[in-house]
Amino acid sequence: MSYRVLVETVLGKPRTERLWTANAYSLLPITPQSLDIGGVFPALLYAFRWGHRRGKGQFEKIFGQSATIAGVTEVLLNGETTDFCGFDGETGAAILGDLLLAFCLENKKHALGQHIPVLRVYPTHYMASWIDLPKEASNLRRVPEFLCSLLTHDDIEDLSMLHFPLAQGFISNPLLATFGRSMRIRGQHSSDVHSDWFQEETAEDLGIDELLTIRLAQRCKTPPDKARKNQKNPEGSEIPQQTAVASRAAEILREDLAVFIRGYGGIIPRQAFLQMLESCVCLGLTHLLFSTLAVLNHWKHHGRIPDMPAQGTLPLFLDCSQGQDKDLRGLSEQVMQENQQQYETLPLLMMVLRVLEDYATTDRKLRDEASQLQANQSAFLTFLTDLLREEHPQSYRLLDTIDEHCVDLAETLEKDDDQPTLVTHLRNTNLHPALRLAEALVELMGDTQQRANYNKVLEGALMSDAPNGLAIKRRASQTRHGRRRMMDVRAIVPTIPMLDFLVHRHLKTDDAQQDRTLSLPAFIDILRQRYGLYIADAPPHHAVAQELLLRNKAWLERTLRDMGLLVGVNDAESMKRLKPKYRKEVA
Repeated sequence: MSYRVLVETVLGKPRTERLWTANAYSLLPITPQSLDIGGVFPALLYAFRWGHRRGKGQFEKIFGQSATIAGVTEVLLNGETTDFCGFDGETGAAILGDLLLAFCLENKKHALGQHIPVLRVYPTHYMASWIDLPKEASNLRRVPEFLCSLLTHDDIEDLSMLHFPLAQGFISNPLLATFGRSMRIRGQHSSDVHSDWFQEETAEDLGIDELLTIRLAQRCKTPPDKARKNQKNPEGSEIPQQTAVASRAAEILREDLAVFIRGYGGIIPRQAFLQMLESCVCLGLTHLLFSTLAVLNHWKHHGRIPDMPAQGTLPLFLDCSQGQDKDLRGLSEQVMQENQQQYETLPLLMMVLRVLEDYATTDRKLRDEASQLQANQSAFLTFLTDLLREEHPQSYRLLDTIDEHCVDLAETLEKDDDQPTLVTHLRNTNLHPALRLAEALVELMGDTQQRANYNKVLEGALMSDAPNGLAIKRRASQTRHGRRRMMDVRAIVPTIPMLDFLVHRHLKTDDAQQDRTLSLPAFIDILRQRYGLYIADAPPHHAVAQELLLRNKAWLERTLRDMGLLVGVNDAESMKRLKPKYRKEVA
């Protein structure tokens, strides 16, 4: 008997289905699994254009179930149109395939070659949203829905400043305006799937990457359908208004995206803009994950979720030498390794709250109160905390029920003569019943469904070793749980596109309309206070020589000067000021 079936015999199938998962969308609005940030933007463009989640499209029908670059090329060249004249013969087909691989499509596992299944499409143009790659929208881990929910937030005082409207065409939405060049709405109804219109006559300045994506999408004929409601997708096509327990980190990501897109969407060359936009999401999701852990740790010790301004995150030390300085790299790896050890407790904290929520919302005397409070995340978590601490009048009912299930689960495991340590743990009345059950579920589900999935989403958020990511990794000998073994260790580094994004974003005012003056010391302070990124200061609980911190700052200064982002008339720190590479031309 599998552990899941065993748990179902005790908790029942409906409750087991709700708890047997790593997801906790009321706390963390993305799915903890492997993630490719570069693949989310076509689905995000689709969501903004049509106002719902992307479903099944025509790509597989037109190009085959396991389409390859070679197969896509063959379909394009054998079409009835004359869009690809001049690519005759094997050489021409190979050149077209290389162009598609370079600009439009990516192979599975980032592999090279024209005979490997394609996995995703690059967002070189809005029309990439017509191409339903990856095939399963669930592979995007709900990140497009989360970003769309952030940017369409309906609780913004100045909508003209930060609001990104849904389903209102290409002009009113700044992201669609940036990626939808030469696109118009044709007809009276913008919701008509045939209303997207690419204006050939005004597209003289499009790049080959944009034009290839458009031709590929045009072969699909229509955009994908909206998502259908089914067992795998119970929400259907709706884009939910999502919240995060780390509300400060989510708000920072929203502000960064809105200011950067509105301030630079039509100014920075599109390829560079896309790299920097991915860096923005990379930093934002990493910050969200570590902030979620920090907030839940505070909840565990103090019994409440801190107010937004007081929410913190785990510190990260930026190795500004890009790994060239061994001492700086080692410090960054040490801080990151400590963070990852703390991060491994996140699945258990999530499960404790999920257990409390599930039992509270199904209890006869608690469910009405729970349903009324669920709309207010802070109030609902306070309610769960009161139950956990036995400060609610009905706490005893809930905890007695959970305790009974702990005992029943221990007896069932004992019959199989399996997990003796877990059996003892489930019967330990010195521990809270919700904690005992949560720990048992995490243990029975195993690393592959819990810890490993949370590590995968963190790795995807960091974009390790990507040219615009936040981390570099290497194999090194490390001591873990008293054993010496080879492991991946990660240093946090500010890649060139990441620095480009950070400098340009903070050179804009919060309304994205004007440039502002920013000194180098002020910039370093912003990174520390806003994102927990340490450069010229020692991370908390770390004693770092001042000489090493000064060296790190010198590396950053040198890189910014080489990038053309820093000017200074003398050696005074206050006179070292950042400047943009990209600015709007004044007529």
